[in-house]
Amino acid sequence: MAAELTRRSVLALSAAALLPGPPSRVRREHHRVIIIGSGYGGAIAAYRLAEAGVRSLVLERGRRWPILPGGDTFPPFLAPDRRSSWFTPAPVYPGMPPTVYRPYAGLFERVRGDGMDVITGAGVGGLSLVDGVMLQPDGDVFSRVMPAGVDYQEMADVHYPRVRARIGARSIPDDVLAHQRYAPTRLFLDQAARAGLPAGRLDEACDWSVVRAELAGTAVPAASIGEYLTGINSGARTSVDRNYLAWAEASGLAEVRPLHVVTDVAASSSTGRYAVRARHITADGDLVEELVLTADALILAAGAMGTTRLLVRARDTGALPRLNDQVGLHWGNNGLRLYLRALIPEPTGAYQGGPTSVAIMRWSDPARATTVEFGPAPFPVETHAMPVPGIGLCEPAGRFTYRPLTDEVRLTWPSTADAVAQASIRDTLRTLVAGTPSPGPQPPLTGIAVLDGLLSAAAAAPYGLLDMNALEPYTFHPLGGAVLDRACDLYGRVHDHPGLYVLDASLIPGSTAACNPALTVAALAERCLDTLVPADAGTVF
Repeated sequence: MAAELTRRSVLALSAAALLPGPPSRVRREHHRVIIIGSGYGGAIAAYRLAEAGVRSLVLERGRRWPILPGGDTFPPFLAPDRRSSWFTPAPVYPGMPPTVYRPYAGLFERVRGDGMDVITGAGVGGLSLVDGVMLQPDGDVFSRVMPAGVDYQEMADVHYPRVRARIGARSIPDDVLAHQRYAPTRLFLDQAARAGLPAGRLDEACDWSVVRAELAGTAVPAASIGEYLTGINSGARTSVDRNYLAWAEASGLAEVRPLHVVTDVAASSSTGRYAVRARHITADGDLVEELVLTADALILAAGAMGTTRLLVRARDTGALPRLNDQVGLHWGNNGLRLYLRALIPEPTGAYQGGPTSVAIMRWSDPARATTVEFGPAPFPVETHAMPVPGIGLCEPAGRFTYRPLTDEVRLTWPSTADAVAQASIRDTLRTLVAGTPSPGPQPPLTGIAVLDGLLSAAAAAPYGLLDMNALEPYTFHPLGGAVLDRACDLYGRVHDHPGLYVLDASLIPGSTAACNPALTVAALAERCLDTLVPADAGTVF
């Protein structure tokens, strides 16, 4: 019954968004530049435009998530509440314990697809609120997956370092790594070394001085007890709402409007080139007003799911009929595969210290490049278990289609498109396990049913490795749909649409070279804006 009510509510909200509201409730405005989305691409665009003296309006569907002194901004992973999901009555993030609550403008949405579901974020700052691994790809692997016109050396010399500096990405310091909370992190590195696997530290969008304060008892314990997957309540996460976007707002040239859900984009028949229809809502989902906004330039930065679905709908409904047939193609899951490893002989610790800071980086064969990370978890007891997500290479074989009967744009993903990633991740994990030959104890029960079920399944799986994506296909790393040199030029200009830009993960054809996407998405936005701002500001818009 709850699921049916949710489905009806979503359909009602969708229908309401497409119907013209009463004239008194429709606000009409014109802006020089409108940016849809406030994650890496949107925040960087707002900052770079403000730096050039260009005003912009940033529309973000989610709410702000300010760090509160009481340390209760974000919901705990193992005690989810209505802050955990975007207008559903239950959690959508895999592995969260089931519960029921009143729908809310929470952190995560699960976008259902054929063959693949996608977990997306909602909030000012986008997925930077919860995901901060800043891993730079190897050049040879990068060149296998990115268009030839994107020069790796330029990215390595200019754009990757710039993003790391501005976001404040650093690897875990020696003193933090030496702390007892990080014993499982050290264990992962030791096990990799014993297995002959290349491993090391990762850069993280993390203020490690705050983590030190957590360990010293002078800051709310969060990252240091494995609570980082749903945001870091101590304020250790250096998300873009606290740097790029904050700097843009401080300039007075960028306005950010949270809880503004964009439903449609189109060519403007009046002022400006493009029109945007949006719904301003409360955090409980009540309609405040509808807006019809026009702009000289429109920057889509709503992520590979949000941006692509807007563009496919606009093309196939005739709102932007000249969009080419490459829009909606070349999507991939970044070769992401999530495993839970059980039966580890050594203690892995309760409340494993995070965020993610170390990984095996097996990149010597560019065709089978693989990264396997240790993803610390807030397990409340010793489990002799570790989450070990892996990333490999995939074919950008996903595609989006518009279904007019339901006004839905739906992703289709063939299960064989990440077969190479699956095999290389599995091989790396089995090599890791083989380097630790003694069988471990049965994982003890935690008292949390969903976690106990996963631990038992992992203990029963071959090598003690539970492939969680074999249970349900999903990804946190959607990439593609409006790809460089296909739907767009090499700098994010949408073909045949002056003033229309894409500046997010939609530009990347399915894979960020066996690495987490965040650093490459941000660096690519910086690279595009290095060309777009001087060339188009003052001429195109």
